[in-house]
Amino acid sequence: MNSLFRISLFLLFLPLSLFAQDIQEYEISIAGISIGEMTASRKISGEDSQIDLKSKVGFWFFGKIELDYHTVAVFKGSHFIKSEVNSNTNKGNFRSTITWVNDHYKVNSRNYKYELDTEVRKKLFFSSASFYFEEPKNVKEFFAESYGLVSPITKHKDYYEVNVNGNKNRYYYINGKLDKAVMEFPIKNFVVKRKTQ
Repeated sequence: MNSLFRISLFLLFLPLSLFAQDIQEYEISIAGISIGEMTASRKISGEDSQIDLKSKVGFWFFGKIELDYHTVAVFKGSHFIKSEVNSNTNKGNFRSTITWVNDHYKVNSRNYKYELDTEVRKKLFFSSASFYFEEPKNVKEFFAESYGLVSPITKHKDYYEVNVNGNKNRYYYINGKLDKAVMEFPIKNFVVKRKTQ
């Protein structure tokens, strides 16, 4: 009985020891004023990896807006397999999912004043979450999890630009690591800036 208990404990904690985890912390600001924070984490187990993005922000835009945002993106090797995005706000709650099924992605996106149900019939190897852990060198397109859209990546002199549903976002890297992202917003762009460690 004692041996069985020890084996059970070993099996219970074994998966934890197999994970390699990378955690990045970011500050979110508008016009130099901090409005929240983001934590980006990536767990790798064998050829499987999972990226989690969690952020909480609060700001004024024709009224107080509060947002809890959580993205989970899963990869098998370099192949993007699935994602789930949950946005909980004081304006409503929204959820978007992308799932690889046999030979295509099934997309179900629900955002503020935006809905999309479709299929994408090709494999993708980069997503919005990937930007936080990989510089998209030689990457031409990615899956924007929140909108369920495949969007192009354009390399400029010192940043990468993407256009997702009419919003142009820019990603800046230093030594292969994301330093900041500038996200287009109707009144003023907001900045996601890596915290110094």
